[in-house]
Amino acid sequence: MSPEQLLSMVQEAHTQAATQLSQEEAVRNAAMALLAQVGGKTITEKDLVFEGAKFVLPAQYEGKLNEAIGFLQRWQEQQSKTHEYNKTFQYRPYDVAHALTLALTEVFGTSGMGESWRDMFGQEHHPQFIEVPTGVGQSVQVPWDLMALPILGPNATINISYANGRELGMLGKLSIQAPRGVKAQVEGLWKVIEKHLAASSLYKGKALIGGDQLMPNFLDVRKVNPDHVVYSDEVLQQLDTNVWALIEHTDLMRELGESLKRAVLLEGPYGTGKSLAAFLTAQRCVENGWTFLFVKPGDDLDGAMRTAQLYGPAVVFFEDIDVISEAGDPARVSKLLDSFDGIGAKGAEVVAILTTNRKDKIHKGMLRPGRLDAVISINNLDLNGVEKLIKAHVEPDMLRVMDYTKVYESFKDFTPAFAKEAISRAKRYAIAREGGKPTMLTTSDFVGAAKSLTPQLELMHAADEEKTLPTLDKAFHEVIATVVDNAKFVNDEGDETTGDYATGLDVDREELPA
Repeated sequence: MSPEQLLSMVQEAHTQAATQLSQEEAVRNAAMALLAQVGGKTITEKDLVFEGAKFVLPAQYEGKLNEAIGFLQRWQEQQSKTHEYNKTFQYRPYDVAHALTLALTEVFGTSGMGESWRDMFGQEHHPQFIEVPTGVGQSVQVPWDLMALPILGPNATINISYANGRELGMLGKLSIQAPRGVKAQVEGLWKVIEKHLAASSLYKGKALIGGDQLMPNFLDVRKVNPDHVVYSDEVLQQLDTNVWALIEHTDLMRELGESLKRAVLLEGPYGTGKSLAAFLTAQRCVENGWTFLFVKPGDDLDGAMRTAQLYGPAVVFFEDIDVISEAGDPARVSKLLDSFDGIGAKGAEVVAILTTNRKDKIHKGMLRPGRLDAVISINNLDLNGVEKLIKAHVEPDMLRVMDYTKVYESFKDFTPAFAKEAISRAKRYAIAREGGKPTMLTTSDFVGAAKSLTPQLELMHAADEEKTLPTLDKAFHEVIATVVDNAKFVNDEGDETTGDYATGLDVDREELPA
């Protein structure tokens, strides 16, 4: 290859690179202009206006061209100075970080935050990305902490962090260090981020677990087949009226002036399907754009309530509320009641659903008017419920001849959990009866299966409830009482004695705190 050919190839490569660079620069400039327009930039600072094809100076500079030039130079210097732009969004931190990535990619075609950079002291910084769950078995990488943002200038940076809101808890906060000249672009970026948060939030309209405000986990609402969950007609009507109607007819409720802030207690013995109601409610929430939070004892109920208000309309489902009340810890009970009252905040669209197996253990403060709107008792199935449960678990062609009234008589003392076990046992009765795969299940199969479960049911009813451990406060009082009861008094010679000073030291244990 001749030197002339080599030189020609180098020149052609330089031309292509310059063309590509100019195209990228043109795209960036167009994106910056669009972002400035979104941010509301129609004029610059004060009297400096860009329009038309002429240089127009204010009348005050007539005959003072040098002063006008000085003003333009000072304005240019101001535009190049670094300013800090801060914005706190009414969303959880990683939600904001995710929306930032979407916004930058939409405007510029790339987030532009994958590069290492050096600060003014020469220290090198590497971009930090955190893997955040976005659904069951799904996740995404989001930027976090201090990042270079060269799209807004050669030394521009952005810090992705959080602020603690007094009412709503942890909120996503963005801080941009960039020239003053890109103020309109920054304002435009805030608006694009808000758009993505409204349309593509990680948490709004999703089913979540617990009250973690930084990285919520997701509830798998597919784990429960709604066709296999059966309640009595009365319970279904109460759930529809007090919970599901609000979720499925939200706009109508608002139109009619009905409050979407409610508190409902689901009470009933073990095995009646209170927890399954959580999954049915969560499925309806996701289908209708409501946020759902499933909270258990030990989770941060206050954090869950704040998240619910932030991402409302929402349902907070708190399981086994009696555990907190029964523990007897005044601080926890007080915090629970404060969180419970929090849903009464002005404009809050939050439905709180509480469950208990021991309604007698519920703290009295929870039951006063204004805190609970409805109490739904979930107990044994009615005749229609027993029939629906059997049809949900047995193929139709195996139920050709059935007397459901007789079956119900044998099932009527069963909770849904016991009834489901009786149905499974009836299949085994049929297998034993026919000596192989049964062609059908008979009324006798179900009645016989129910009778075989009766001893187990009687044992369960006879068994004492799990003994509750005494609270620390009560245990302390018991120890002090025992010490006082066993106290002995001696005289100066060391002999045991009694006297007036020992009167009244016997402890009446009935007066001790419960």
